[in-house]
Amino acid sequence: MSKFTFNAPVEAQSVGDRNQINIGSTRHRTTAARPAQPTAPDDGDDYDLAFSFAAPDREYVAATKAACDELGLRVMFDEDMTNEWWGANYIAEQRKIYGKRTLFVVPFYSDAYLDRPIPRDELMAATWADVERGGGYILPVLMGDMAVPTHLLHKQVGYLNADNYSPEELAAEMRVKVDRAKERQAKRSDPS
Repeated sequence: MSKFTFNAPVEAQSVGDRNQINIGSTRHRTTAARPAQPTAPDDGDDYDLAFSFAAPDREYVAATKAACDELGLRVMFDEDMTNEWWGANYIAEQRKIYGKRTLFVVPFYSDAYLDRPIPRDELMAATWADVERGGGYILPVLMGDMAVPTHLLHKQVGYLNADNYSPEELAAEMRVKVDRAKERQAKRSDPS
C-alpha cells in the first residue's frame, strides 16, 4: 500500500472504483516557472521518467515531455530513441528502461493503451520493478474517464487525471515528485 505525503490538503474523488488524488494548492504552487536544472545520471538511473503511452495519446504526452524538458527532467520518450534503437530489438531495450533504468515510469492509461500489446509489455516490465522496489515506481496518469482493470491499477493506488492538468501542470507535478525522490536518495546515501 502506498503512503501519500503532500504539503497541501489531499482530496480523494471516486471515479468508478478508483481513487483520484487532487493535490489542492500544491498544483498551483508547482506551476510556477522554475529554471531548467539538467540532472546527470549519477543516481544510477538513466532517466528521471519513462513515459508509456498509446499512439492516439501522443499529442498530450509529447506536450508533457516538452514541458518536462523545460524543467530539466530526463524523460525516456520513444521518438528520442530512434537512433539508439536502430537495428536493436526495441522490445528488449524498452524492457530494460521500464524495468531498471528510470526513477519512475509514467503510464498514460487510455482505452487505446489497454488495447495495445506494446504499452502493456512496458507496463509489465515496470510492474516487476515496482514489486522489487517496494512500490511507488509507477505514477499512473488517466487519459479521460475510463475504467482500468484492478490488476493494472489497484483501487488503492493514487493517480492523476490528464483532464485536470495541462501538460505544463503535469510536468510541474512530475518535477516535484522527482525532486523529492532524489532528496530521499541523497539522505539515504549521506553517511552523517
